[in-house]
Amino acid sequence: MPNTKPVGVAYSDPELVSGTTITGAVISGGPVSGTTVTAAGDLYVASATVAATGSTQANAAQLAGGFTLVSAADGTKGVKLPEAAAGRVVILKNGAAAILKVWPSSGDAINAITADSNYVLASNTSSILIAYDSTTWYSVPLLAS
Repeated sequence: MPNTKPVGVAYSDPELVSGTTITGAVISGGPVSGTTVTAAGDLYVASATVAATGSTQANAAQLAGGFTLVSAADGTKGVKLPEAAAGRVVILKNGAAAILKVWPSSGDAINAITADSNYVLASNTSSILIAYDSTTWYSVPLLAS
């Protein structure tokens, strides 16, 4: 049933309140927020292929959230994470036969490495990166730093 009520700046829909269950919905174009998001069935995330570029934070290939298969890593090229936001997830697969430099966004840090410094993802391996807050990413598995 479509919502036909006008929406204003301070509007709250009494028909869609905390604890409401929504089924069959497709959500796109924005974040889903709340204390707990529960879904029955499969989990789908954005998927992309990106070629590693540059050798610094400023010229590394920009990533989005979701899963990214990275090609063209040659031991000097890299990718740059999006800005950290608590709970943001990036899944990386280094599909190349050389190491990949993974840079945080400007002012951010990965694991215990100094802000604006890269960490290295070994060839043909994967890592999940999760933002703890607005400036800190942690890798899973937690790589030595």
